[in-house]
Amino acid sequence: MAYVQSYPNQTYLIPPKITDLFSEDHVCYLIEQIANEMDYSEFDQKYAGAGHPAYHPRINLKLLMLAHVDSMRSSRRIAKNSQENVVYIYLAEKTQPDFRTISSFRKDNPKLISQASLQLKKFAYENGLIDLSHLMIDGTSIRANANNNRILDKATIKKLKKHIDREIQRGIQIDEEEDKIYGDRGYHRLPEDLNTSEKRRPIVRKIVNEINKAVKEDKKKIKKELEELDEHMEQEGLKKYGFTDPESRYMRNKKNKLELGYNAQITVDKNGIIVNDEVVQCSVDKNELLPAINGIEKDFGQLPKGTKVLADAGYENGTAMGELDKRGFDQYIPGKYGAKGEFSKNNFVYDEDKDIYVCPMDKDLHKNGKYFRPKENRYLTVYKCGDCLNCPHQKICCKSARSRTLHAVPQDKLFQRIKKKLAGEEGRAIYKLRGKTVETAFGDIKHNKNFRGFLLRGLEKVKIEFKLVCMASNLVKINNMIKKNNVILAEGC
Repeated sequence: MAYVQSYPNQTYLIPPKITDLFSEDHVCYLIEQIANEMDYSEFDQKYAGAGHPAYHPRINLKLLMLAHVDSMRSSRRIAKNSQENVVYIYLAEKTQPDFRTISSFRKDNPKLISQASLQLKKFAYENGLIDLSHLMIDGTSIRANANNNRILDKATIKKLKKHIDREIQRGIQIDEEEDKIYGDRGYHRLPEDLNTSEKRRPIVRKIVNEINKAVKEDKKKIKKELEELDEHMEQEGLKKYGFTDPESRYMRNKKNKLELGYNAQITVDKNGIIVNDEVVQCSVDKNELLPAINGIEKDFGQLPKGTKVLADAGYENGTAMGELDKRGFDQYIPGKYGAKGEFSKNNFVYDEDKDIYVCPMDKDLHKNGKYFRPKENRYLTVYKCGDCLNCPHQKICCKSARSRTLHAVPQDKLFQRIKKKLAGEEGRAIYKLRGKTVETAFGDIKHNKNFRGFLLRGLEKVKIEFKLVCMASNLVKINNMIKKNNVILAEGC
């Protein structure tokens, strides 16, 4: 058996070019191209003038981008790699920023990181790598950097406030007792009936102990802070308050257990590239449909009519879906669309041509007027059946009424169209794209990039953390697509 010839002690006669030590299709060239196209004029003004020279922002940006591709988030490890790993040394331009510089850059420059993410997406779009004809939306809960045990609920706040009120009242009583004993005199002037140590010892000891307890903490200040916290929780609709990351919220994870976290949202194109990402505090997804589409149009311009939008049942939202329908989007969003049961509204089929509903027993429900519901700020259309008395299922379907009526919201017609589409073979085939794209993207983020929890705290900071990992996922996908097209980015670097 032969071994590959090695040269452990031989030195280079001519120093090698550092890029000769890794492949010409390495993702670092894509990172470098994106970073070099960024606008750093804001930093030029910031670091102008006297003082110690700063590292150019593109260096820290490039290191963070590659580190997230390599599933590395520790600023200490990134700093170590910039001294030992040839690819990191190349991107660091032979400088060696320390871990505090890298950590501070990540926390203090959300705007630049967002611009880099957008620059990467625009690069892919301009090179025909992004297909916006299909948009797949999904969300997942990601654990916050918070202690689930360091929380305060409203019941505990109530008990604390009562305890503090009792302590404040005890302090007032002590003052009254002192007034009775001393009057206008201080401690150093005792009344005659307490002029011996034996007489005054038990009373003074009791008073001193009570005073020490009363002045141990500023109880009024604590009570005020608790009241402010209680008011904040009331305004935000919070049942519990976490102290390590107050902006995180309790959410159910994949194991159906409650933990403090954030709701991470992504939208991917037909090729699986993440074209929009967001982090929100609300655990439900129903309010995230419209913001996702608006975010994409903000970055890429108005989307053409017929653009397909795919999401799971959690995104069912009549108002948002109605708005997207007006704008010409082709939606594939399965939902409950009402209660379950054989004679539930969900099982009444709407005939758009005749403007009637058909019940499960094939009887027609015709329009019977409209009314306004102020609470929901919308009109509802009433459809009524005229042949219920002859139906054997009349009592089950109508309950106490003589005939069955349906109260249709404006989006019910849209829900029926979507339900019909998804029941067809073509609709099912289109909806399967979700599993191949958006769910795969989350799999890459959580498993390949090992991104299962945030390191930073606070909504704005975790948004940047999530944007970095989404950018890393895109870098790998886009670089692989470039390889297939036989484009060599190394030649331009």
